[in-house]
Amino acid sequence: MIKYQADEHPLVPTDGFRSREEYALYLIHVAAYEEAARLASGKRVLDLGCNNGYGTERVARAAVRAAGVDVSSQSIEAARQRESARNIEFRVIDGTRLPFDDETFDLVISFQVIEHIADYTPYLSEIKRVLASGGSVIFTTPNGPLRLDPGMKPWNPFHVREFSSSELRDLLAEWFPKVVIRGLFAGDELYDVEFRRMQRSRENARRRYALEAQLSYRLKQSFVRVLRGVVPAPVRARIRSAVGGEKTAATGPDPRVQSFIDRHSTADLFYRNDELDRALDLMAICTKS
Repeated sequence: MIKYQADEHPLVPTDGFRSREEYALYLIHVAAYEEAARLASGKRVLDLGCNNGYGTERVARAAVRAAGVDVSSQSIEAARQRESARNIEFRVIDGTRLPFDDETFDLVISFQVIEHIADYTPYLSEIKRVLASGGSVIFTTPNGPLRLDPGMKPWNPFHVREFSSSELRDLLAEWFPKVVIRGLFAGDELYDVEFRRMQRSRENARRRYALEAQLSYRLKQSFVRVLRGVVPAPVRARIRSAVGGEKTAATGPDPRVQSFIDRHSTADLFYRNDELDRALDLMAICTKS
């Protein structure tokens, strides 16, 4: 799973958005980093799962020092090529151990990562080890009840498990004495774009899983192995996007997309502590005693 994530997970687009859905998802990710930046003032910060470093930069503006790490060498190379502040370092990690001493950081952020994890013990124990006493760790993750039917496996091929707010709280409470769960919401138009994207993907997953149930597991796995061997990675990425229900403009700029971009920003997004099953995304803020 770690190798699959490292080799195949795409970079987060930060410009040239091809659809309203792509831009809305970008705003959701940025909003979390803006929230973290408010807690990062004067602190040493680790961004665990930093992708191309677009969010690490935002947090580093407030921090004394920031480090961004990811299992993907492609992501870290892209991060290093950005015009980053001098107080940031980027490193590739193996996904099992962090290359830092105990209690190195006052704040750890790990956004859109925990849903990719198959074994929580090395992931959470390493976070706890490098986090200073009294420090905080912030997780974000998709809101499972808004995306999946009960018992449905994630339709995103990179996700191992998607959580409800109570499931996320229960897992993290095993590691941290204080866990606060918040939900991300948006104004009506922005909320509707992301909500409809998730519902399209869920409906596509229902149809796909019904079809898969008619195929033998061995035959399906053999086909996947052959497909990975002969189909280039960019083509596989387009196939994943189509299967997942992502809708993008055909080619060239779409005036409707640009109009949507002009009307919306992270100012349209906000966190709250109630109605969490309706949240577009979940945030957990945990404290180490």
